[in-house]
Amino acid sequence: MVLFFFPHAGGSAKSYSSFKRFLPKELTVVPMELSGRFTRSSEPLIDNVPDCISDLIEKHSELITGEYALFGHSMGTVLVTEFVKQTQAKGLPQPCHIFLSGKNSPDEDVHCFKDVTTASDEEIVSFFTKNSLSTSAPVPDEELMRTLNRVLCTDVRMAERYKAAPEDVKFPCDITVLYGTEDPLMQRVDMNSWSRFTDGKCQVYPFDGDHFYYQQHKEEVCGIIKEKLHI
Repeated sequence: MVLFFFPHAGGSAKSYSSFKRFLPKELTVVPMELSGRFTRSSEPLIDNVPDCISDLIEKHSELITGEYALFGHSMGTVLVTEFVKQTQAKGLPQPCHIFLSGKNSPDEDVHCFKDVTTASDEEIVSFFTKNSLSTSAPVPDEELMRTLNRVLCTDVRMAERYKAAPEDVKFPCDITVLYGTEDPLMQRVDMNSWSRFTDGKCQVYPFDGDHFYYQQHKEEVCGIIKEKLHI
């Protein structure tokens, strides 16, 4: 069994490596790194969801052959949706379970910005910093900080632009939805909306905490993962 983790905006594959300590060794945990980010910083910075996913499918094709599950947090839910859409179109094996965390379904008109295409980098960084929506702490190296902010802004813009409806993609399995009840992005959202994207079961788990609620509930979240994957 393989579990793919898809990152939040501005997040790296490393953000989810710590989940491994709470998951059984027989589960292969694969944190996805998008092109142009962090460990793949020497590669092109892809700025749209479909191309990011096409790249990831090609890069991890040898793992998309057997039994696997998907976990996406925030922007990661958008990436998961497009991943399922593209793997279905390619006739590839489908996930046995999907975990969706910290973001509304992509058919709902709920966004951080009225028009992300006109929002400046400064506005995006300020909004994410003020609302504790980024895990990137300020660093004294100005060039590194500019790089981190460029990645964040690229991710936010492509996630905000992405749209998908249940008629565009239907998840082939049961789904589990998780979120933090104090998350500022969740205050106008009904996370049960994700149920429209599957004909299977949709179970919603609220947790105390903000956008990164799982940092204080990692063992509980991993317990849910183990339960749903029967491991």
